[in-house]
Amino acid sequence: MNEEETLTGTGLDAAGRQPLDLGALLAPRSIAIIGASGNDEGYSSRSLANLLRTGYAGRIFPVNPRYEELEGLRCYAKVSDIGEPVDAAILLVRADLVPETVRDCAGAGVKAITVCAAGFAEDGETGRNRQRELVDLARAQGSRLLGPNCIGAVSVTDNVVACPTLNITGAHTAGHVSIVSQSGGMAVNLFNRAQGRGIGIRGFVSVGNEGDVDVADLIDAFADDPQTKVIALFVEELRDLPAFKAAVAKAHRAGKPVLALKVGRSDAGQRSSLSHTGAMGGSHTVFRTIMEQLGVLEVDSVDALIDTADLMTRVPVPESNRVLIVSPSGGECSYAADRASELGLDVLALSEETVQALSRTMRFGTPSNPFDLTGQVIGNMEFLLEVLGELERAPEFDMVLYAIPTWGAHDAERLLPGFITAAESSTKPTVISAWTADNLTERGGEILADSSAAHFASADAALTALSHLARWAALRRGAGDASARSSVMPVPRPVELPELPTEHQAKAFLRQHGLAVSREVLLADPAAAPKMAAEIGWPLVAKQLCANVVHKSDLGLVQVGLRGEAELARAMEDFADIVAAQGLESEGLLLAELRQGAEVIVGGVRDPKFGPLVMVGAGGVLAELLDDVVFRQCPVTREEAAKAIGGLAVGRLLRGYRGTAYDLDSLIELVVHFSELFAASDWLHQADLNPVIVSETSQGGAVIVDAALILTPVH
Repeated sequence: MNEEETLTGTGLDAAGRQPLDLGALLAPRSIAIIGASGNDEGYSSRSLANLLRTGYAGRIFPVNPRYEELEGLRCYAKVSDIGEPVDAAILLVRADLVPETVRDCAGAGVKAITVCAAGFAEDGETGRNRQRELVDLARAQGSRLLGPNCIGAVSVTDNVVACPTLNITGAHTAGHVSIVSQSGGMAVNLFNRAQGRGIGIRGFVSVGNEGDVDVADLIDAFADDPQTKVIALFVEELRDLPAFKAAVAKAHRAGKPVLALKVGRSDAGQRSSLSHTGAMGGSHTVFRTIMEQLGVLEVDSVDALIDTADLMTRVPVPESNRVLIVSPSGGECSYAADRASELGLDVLALSEETVQALSRTMRFGTPSNPFDLTGQVIGNMEFLLEVLGELERAPEFDMVLYAIPTWGAHDAERLLPGFITAAESSTKPTVISAWTADNLTERGGEILADSSAAHFASADAALTALSHLARWAALRRGAGDASARSSVMPVPRPVELPELPTEHQAKAFLRQHGLAVSREVLLADPAAAPKMAAEIGWPLVAKQLCANVVHKSDLGLVQVGLRGEAELARAMEDFADIVAAQGLESEGLLLAELRQGAEVIVGGVRDPKFGPLVMVGAGGVLAELLDDVVFRQCPVTREEAAKAIGGLAVGRLLRGYRGTAYDLDSLIELVVHFSELFAASDWLHQADLNPVIVSETSQGGAVIVDAALILTPVH
C-alpha cells in the first residue's frame, strides 16, 4: 500500500486532508440563506429567488432578524435558532458580520458554509488575518468553508441554484462536465455559454479566495462523483501544488480528464533576467509545461474549454491524431484539411485497400482524404450510409469529421440523419460540423440537438476540439509518474563558490558532480596562452572571464574557432581593450576545446509556486529569441526528459534531419542528472548550461561548453 492509499484509507483525501462533502455543497437537503431579504432588486434576495424559481426540493431557511417570514417561509434570527440539521448555508451579510455568522453556522453543525462577501485576503494582511479566523472557526467544528469572495455553487443534476446572481440562464441541461472556477463571474459565464449552446453541465463551483475549499479539494471530490466525467478549471494561480497534483492523479485514475483555462499569462518583470532560464521561465510558460507533465490539458479560450470538455463526455479517447475529413463540399474539404494541419492533426492519405473498396461504390471521383462526397450524396441515403460505413472500417485514421455546409431544412432533413447515424454508431471519435446561418440552418440545428452526436457550429470549432482531444490522449499516455522519480540527497553549498561564480568555477562544480564539461584551462598569466593552446589543440575557444559578468558574448568577450597564435594574440588584445573600456575586473583567460554539434540549453530555476524546475530547449545566443523551451519539475525521470525533448523543434533536429542524427541519449542522461543535482542543491537559485553541444551519434555525446550559476544570497 502506497502513502496515498494509506491516507485515503483513513478518510483523508489524496493530499492527506479532510475530504470535502460534495453532497452538502451540491446536493444539500436543506439550505440556510443568511441575510436574505425581501428587496426584489437587491443582491440579498437573489439566492432565495433562484431556489424558489427553479423548484429546489429541499428545505429552505431564510435567516434575518429583521423579518418574521419571507416568500411564505418562516424567517429565523440566526441559524442556531432553526432547531434542525442544516446541510448548507449561504452567507449574504457584510464582511464585518461574517465571523460571528460563521461561528453560529459551525456551532449549529452546518456542513458547507459559503461566504460571498469580499473584504478578506484580497485586501492585504489585515484581510488575510480575518480570512484565517473564518477558516479556523469553521474547521474547529468540522465545517467546510467555500470562499470568501465567491458566488457559490450550482448543481444542475440536483437542481440546486443557490448562487446570488440573476444573470444565470433559466433553462438548464444536465450533463457530466463539472466546472471549478477561481472567478465567480467566469463560473457563471462558462455555465451560461455552455447551457445556451445545449452543452450539458453537472454543475459549477466558484472558490473565490480559497480560504478553505480550494481547486484541489474539488478535483478530488469530483474524481469520486459518479455524475462527473470531465473536470474543467478556470484558474489564475494554483495555491497548493502538492494537493493539486495528488487530486489530478486521483482524477486520472478514475478515468476523468482535467482541463484548464489559465488567465493572467503575463510574465512581465516577475523574474530575474540574469540567466536565460530565469528570463524564459515566465509564469505561464512554467504553468503550461507543468500541466503537460501532470497530464492536465490546457486550452486557451472559453469555447475551447467547454467544447473540448463536452466532446470528452461523448466520444472515446483516440489512438492517435490521424483524422479523416468527409464533406459533400470540395471547398470545405480543402478548408478543413488546411485547418486540421494547422492545428497539428494528421490528414493522411487513404490506404490502397480503402481506396479500392470505395471505388467499387462511387460512380465518379477518386477517394481520398479529405473525402469529397460530391453530388452523389444528394438524395441518396443508401449510398451515403454505404460510403460512411466503409470509411468507418478503414484502419488508417482514428478520428472523423463530417463537415456539413449551410443546409436549409430540406437537405438537413434528408441528409443529416445519415451522418448522425454514422457518428452515433462509430467506435472512433466522430464529430459533425454544420455551419450556421440565421434564417436558414435552424432546422439542422434542431435535428443535431435531438441527437447524441457531438456537433459544432463550424469546422474550426470541431477541429479545435478534436486537436485538444488528441493532445489529451497523448498527455494521458505520457503523464509523469511521481513515484518513478528518484529521491535525492541534499548537496551542501560549496564554501568556495561566490553568489555569482565564473564560468570556470561553475563548470568545476558541475564536473565534480559527474556532468560532462569541455576540456579547458584558466590562465592568470596571458604569456602562457600559446603553450596551453597548443596542448588543448587548434581550433579553440577563448573567453575573457570577469567578475559579475554572466553573458560574456554580449560584451565581445568570447571568440570561437581561433586557429593559431596570431589569432589568439589578436583576441587577447581585443579582450584587454574591452575590459579597460568597460571598467571590468579580469578573472583570467579561459581557453577551451571547440566542440561541434547541435546547441542546446539546459537550465534550472526555482519557481515560488512550482519549486525546482529544469529547462531544456534550443540553445546558444538565440536561446531566448527562438523560445523553443520546455520546463519540468525536478527531478525528472528518463522518460519525462525524453518526452520533453521530443516535443521541441530542436528535438526533431536531434532525432535526425537530412541524414544527420545526434546523440540524443547522452543529452537525456545529462538532463536527468542535472535535474537531480539542481533539486538537491536548494542553495542554487538559477543555472544555465548554455550551450550544451550535442555531437553527432557516436562522436562524443553531450558536453557542457558554457555554464552560469546564480546562488541564493547568504544572509
